[in-house]
Parts: sequence; C-alpha cells; structure tokens
Amino acid sequence: MSRAISLEEENKELRRMLTIMRQKAYHNDQLLHSFFEAKLKLMSSTTLAELVSYLLNDFRRDFKLSSLTLMLLDPEDIVRDLLQGYEVNSTESELHLLKSQGPLNELFPDLTYFCGEPSETIRTFCFPHTVTIQSCVLLPLIQDNCLIGSLNLGSHDQLRYSQFLSYDYVMYLASVLSTCVEICISRETLVRLSSIDSLTTTANRRSFNEHLSREINRCQRSNEPFVCMMLDIDHFKSINDRFGHLSGDQVLRAVAHLLKEKRRILDCVARYGGEEFALLLPSCSLDTGLRLAEELRRTISETPFYGQEGESIQVTCSIGLTVCDPKHPQYYRDVEKLKSNLISSADQALYRSKHNGRNCVHHQPCPMLISP
Repeated sequence: MSRAISLEEENKELRRMLTIMRQKAYHNDQLLHSFFEAKLKLMSSTTLAELVSYLLNDFRRDFKLSSLTLMLLDPEDIVRDLLQGYEVNSTESELHLLKSQGPLNELFPDLTYFCGEPSETIRTFCFPHTVTIQSCVLLPLIQDNCLIGSLNLGSHDQLRYSQFLSYDYVMYLASVLSTCVEICISRETLVRLSSIDSLTTTANRRSFNEHLSREINRCQRSNEPFVCMMLDIDHFKSINDRFGHLSGDQVLRAVAHLLKEKRRILDCVARYGGEEFALLLPSCSLDTGLRLAEELRRTISETPFYGQEGESIQVTCSIGLTVCDPKHPQYYRDVEKLKSNLISSADQALYRSKHNGRNCVHHQPCPMLISP
C-alpha cells in the first residue's frame, strides 16, 4: 500500500515538473518569438526617428520593462539634426545624446554588458526617471570596436536580471541595434546630402522639383490652389564685390534662415541657384500668396544683416509668384509641362519686379495647357 502511495506521489511530482517545464518552454518560445520580432522591426526601420520611437515605446511594452533608456554618442550633433522634432535630453526624455565617450567608457570598461543590481550611480545616470529599478542590463552599442551608445533595460523585479545568468540573446540584439543605428545615420545623411543645399541647409533645386511634382498631384486631389514663388536678393554681386564672398555666403545663410523661420509648416523653401530662392506654398490663394510675399519682402528689407567681419549690409529682395489653380483640369494633362510653366511664370513675375526697380512683388498668371 505504501509503495502504491509512493508511486502516486512520485507521479504527481513528475506531472508537476512536466507542467513547469512546459510553461518554461512556452515562455521561452514566446520570448524567442518576441526577440525575432524585435530584430525584424529594428532592421526594417528606415529612419533613425522610427528606430528610436520603436525602442522607447513598442520594444519597452513588448518586453514588459519598467524602464528603458537609450544613449547615443553624438559629438557633432549629427544624430540631433536627424531627430529634429524628437524630444531629446529633456527632463522627461528616455533618449540622451552624449557629447563625449567618457560616460560610456565608465559604464563599459571592458566593452561587455553589465547585469544585476544597479549601483546608485547607475540608477542616477541610466534610469534618472525610474530610481526604483532593482535589476538591469546595460548593453554597450559597439560599431567597428568603438562605443557608440548604450541600451539600458531596467526592471522593478530584483530577480529578472541576475549576474549569475547568461544574456547572450540581448547582447546579440544590441549588436543588431548598433548596426541599424549606423545604417540609419548613413542612409539619412546621404539622402540629406542629395536633397539639401550645403550652404543654406534649405532644399536644393533637385529636391524643389520633386516637391513641386508632389504638390501638383496633391493639388489635383485636394482641389486647393498653391503658390510657386521665386525670390532673388537684389544687387547680390555688389555685396560680393564690396564685402567679399565669405560675407556674401553669410548673407545667403541669413536670408535662408529668415525664410525658414517665416514659412508655414507645410511650405517648402529651396535655394534654386546663386542668390535665388524658390518657395512652394500649399493650400494658398493668390491673395494670400501676395500678402505673404509682401511680408517677406518687408521683413528682409527691415532686417539687419552682417558680413564676415561684422559689417552692416543692407539687403532687399525682389519676388515673383504664380498660382496653380485646380479649377482648370486641363492643367494636369502634362505634369512636366505644368511644372515648367509654373517656374517660368514665377520667373517672369520676378523679372518684372527687378525691371520695376527691385524690392517689390509681382504676379504672373500661369498659362493653361492646351488640351490634345
């Protein structure tokens, strides 16, 4: 009888252990699935902002983390520029951009991850907004044997991350993340170089033409007009001749900064060539376009500009504009021809402004396309 009871108890214990093992296997399978999902999402991120947003939101939620912070080395503000509009280094941000490698070297003196109970220094530096973290993994982000950042995972559970366990899978994820960060930065930098004027940091001529094509298509769908505007700095050659080309470059940068500062959210500002700028104003009527152009003209004429040596330079501009009116459907029979007509009409209006004494605004209607 006792032997039967013993066998029954042994079977119960075996069933209990089997249940535990099944639960662990299921948990590990889910973890592995989440791990591969995270890898795919990281690798499919096309921009740095998209990658950072995924880490700080979806990744943290999917892995049930109490806290997640990301630190990236950014001595030349390249990352900051790519993340324009994304909150960094604020009192509530979980993303921090570091000017020097010093703090990373202190966290990872031997380039390996830290796992276990965080010290007070780690809590303060890595988890400043969640000081109750009881266990953590600090993952070095390494590219070409150089520390480029740190991904910090924190938990309120003291047993979640233990120094006695191996976390090779998260180290592998960190290596994937390091590569993805570098790829996103390189890709976006190349895109910016191909679409942005290096002197003024406005869009370049190629990018403006692409914006113009998209705006024509949008205009056709939305049935809203838009304005195409050309702006030219008056007597710019004399600025170069009198104050030097470095001062001329400084004036170009200052005018470009003013145009970007005064534009509406959806407006496009581009350096079209030399001292000439082109602007696209979506959802804008002729009356509104003329008013905005006059405001720009007046603002530029009243703004003090300075050369390379601090010398005061008086600057005025001439502006010409035209309107793409969706009331004329025959516009859209040939988009390339319409683009050419819009730019030509704005140029003609600009020429009238220059011919009539400069420092003024003129409008030139855009001719309708002849239906085939």
